[in-house]
Amino acid sequence: MTDQKFIFLYETGPLGYLISMRKALAILLAHKIRDARFQRLLAQWACALFALLGAGACGFSLLPTSWAAGVFAPSLCLFAIVLWLGAGDLFLEFALEDERFFEIATRNNALTVFEDEDGLLAQPPAFVLARRSRNCKG
Repeated sequence: MTDQKFIFLYETGPLGYLISMRKALAILLAHKIRDARFQRLLAQWACALFALLGAGACGFSLLPTSWAAGVFAPSLCLFAIVLWLGAGDLFLEFALEDERFFEIATRNNALTVFEDEDGLLAQPPAFVLARRSRNCKG
C-alpha cells in the first residue's frame, strides 16, 4: 500500500490491522527500548508479574494445591493476555506516528494493514431496526 493511499484511507475509511506479536516484540525491543512509554509498559508488567508470582507462592504454601493452581493458572493467563494486548496497542501507536517504524514493521511482516470493507461494526438487519422502532413507540 502506498503512503498516499494509506494516509487517505487512514483519514477517511476504516482500516484493519494484523499484528504478529512475536515479531512485534522483537522490533519493539530492538528499536524502541529507550522510549519512555515502552519502558513504563515493561516496568508496570514486571512489577505485576512479581506481585503475581509472590501471591502464587503464598497461595501454594497456605492453600491446598488444587485450589492454588485453580486460581494461579487463570491469573497467569489473564496477565499474559493483557500484556499481549498492551504491547500490541503500543506497537500500533508507534507504527502510526513514526513513518520509519511503520516501514520497518510492514517490511518485516510484523504489521499488516488492510482496508476493512465490512466496517468495524456491522449494521443490524432492517427487520431488527423495525422491531426496535415499534417497541420504542409503545
